[in-house]
Amino acid sequence: MTPGRPRAVRLGGTGDKLYMALKLLGLSWSTRVEAERLTSDGHWRQCRLPRSVNTVLEDIRCGMAAERLERYAQFFKVSAGLFLDEAIGAYAPEFSCQILKSRHDARAVSPFDFGRGVVSLELLNRQNDAVYLNDLLGLLGGCYDLAVRTAPSDVWLLGAAVIGEPADDAMQTVGVLAVPDAPVDFHGRIFRWHNYLHVHYASTDNQLIGYMMTPDPLQSVLVRHRRPFYMKFNALAGNLVPSAQPDISVIYALRRAEPAAAFEELRRAAIQRPILEPGHPRYEVIMEMLTRAEAAPAENGAASS
Repeated sequence: MTPGRPRAVRLGGTGDKLYMALKLLGLSWSTRVEAERLTSDGHWRQCRLPRSVNTVLEDIRCGMAAERLERYAQFFKVSAGLFLDEAIGAYAPEFSCQILKSRHDARAVSPFDFGRGVVSLELLNRQNDAVYLNDLLGLLGGCYDLAVRTAPSDVWLLGAAVIGEPADDAMQTVGVLAVPDAPVDFHGRIFRWHNYLHVHYASTDNQLIGYMMTPDPLQSVLVRHRRPFYMKFNALAGNLVPSAQPDISVIYALRRAEPAAAFEELRRAAIQRPILEPGHPRYEVIMEMLTRAEAAPAENGAASS
């Protein structure tokens, strides 16, 4: 018998991770059109990934073919080791956050690289060392409801966010502000400066850049022991339309029980119903948080540990 094409060497445990990575990035193949869109994507082709969705399905069912591991890693902008590490499962927050982070990190120049001096950089690094960021991840990691009110409006708009693994001396976050008819997906960096957490964030196309501040929960007994846990941010951002004034907002972030892998589902739900109003599935729990926050303004101070 003439030997046929040798069977591909399969990497056990990588199939579930490939499925979850595609799902987290919103890549689907449930219809022929969606399948063709996936396999004809420019970056997908550039990474020399399969032109047939059946090959992708086989990589999901049986584990990635070893010859395609590096190509998949290149496409998702993560290390190949993330797919091979048995200690990090497909549904682990560490895996989800790395995939989501890669979605928003494909930019040559960051708008946040503002040329810090050596002294300031050393001080920033000392305040955001590995031990501190690990403690902060233990407290903040996970998915959040966002409730946003921009002055002078009294309407609460909704959103969703996930806070994940540290990178480059800061926590990483991605999310969506569910503005009606124009949802704004954003990526951001969370870092400590003295007794506040600062958040630099930008829309995925970097057309909108904003800034938030909130007391550091690790330095405030009152803040870190809130149950359910929430944070109040004061935010300043540009506009997507010409305006004489920037947007000044109050943003509440209420932690949810869902794991980081649920972010895409929460994002879609926020976009579908972007306004907090009676009858909304999250109305009661978010209103309870807002009422409690209004009744206890002292909690928003940075009470020392």
